[in-house]
Amino acid sequence: MKGLKHKITSQEIYKAIRAYLPQDHSNHQSLYPYLKQFFAQSPENIKVLDIGCGDGNSIKLFQKMAKNIEWYGVDIDNSPEVKQRVRKSAQFSNFNGVNLPYSDNSFDLLYCHQVLEHVRHPDALIADAFRVLKPNGLFVGAVSYLEPYHSYSIFNFTPYGIVRVFIDANFELKEIRPGTDASVLINRQLLNRSRLLHPIWKRSFLYGIINIIGRIFDLGHRERNFLKIQFSGHLVFLATRPGCIENSNRKK
Repeated sequence: MKGLKHKITSQEIYKAIRAYLPQDHSNHQSLYPYLKQFFAQSPENIKVLDIGCGDGNSIKLFQKMAKNIEWYGVDIDNSPEVKQRVRKSAQFSNFNGVNLPYSDNSFDLLYCHQVLEHVRHPDALIADAFRVLKPNGLFVGAVSYLEPYHSYSIFNFTPYGIVRVFIDANFELKEIRPGTDASVLINRQLLNRSRLLHPIWKRSFLYGIINIIGRIFDLGHRERNFLKIQFSGHLVFLATRPGCIENSNRKK
């Protein structure tokens, strides 16, 4: 029964991301639990920046979570999602895709949902995101990995790509989790994202198989997360800006 676990943990690709694979559970996840936990532990008067805000509707999510929240949204002016924007009562800004139009240490929370795969220079943008985030501030993100091409997507991040880019930008990466599995997103694309089939998109036959394998071979949540991440359409992750970069204990 230990053979599969040894085979997994001996792989170089496992070792490269092991420190960022959570052990508490191996369910696929959205960004909502991260946000819920953040606001449960944070005072009011939080400043939030939605990087790649599109139509700006994430403001409704944040207003439900906290009172007196300051929400800002930024995006390039010619994205398909921005062109569909009808909301007026919010603080929107345009930018060039790299240089965020805000001063240093401006925000408590950066939110970036399925955006970085559409960015022409993601390394430069993430470095500038570090600049505008306050020390000890939180970056909550989701990116495409095995999702098919969509809405002018350019680069799909691998799990190791998230590690490399965020560590290089001086963030302290906390964890990476599996989002929706790739087979769900491939079928959704094949069926033209039909709203009639929306309930099906929340189910994962593939992750169910991995759970069965995990029980048979006595795999822990870290190993199950590793297996699921390899077949994820989306990856979700959590990073912070250390309070003191020189003394931060970033995982290597």
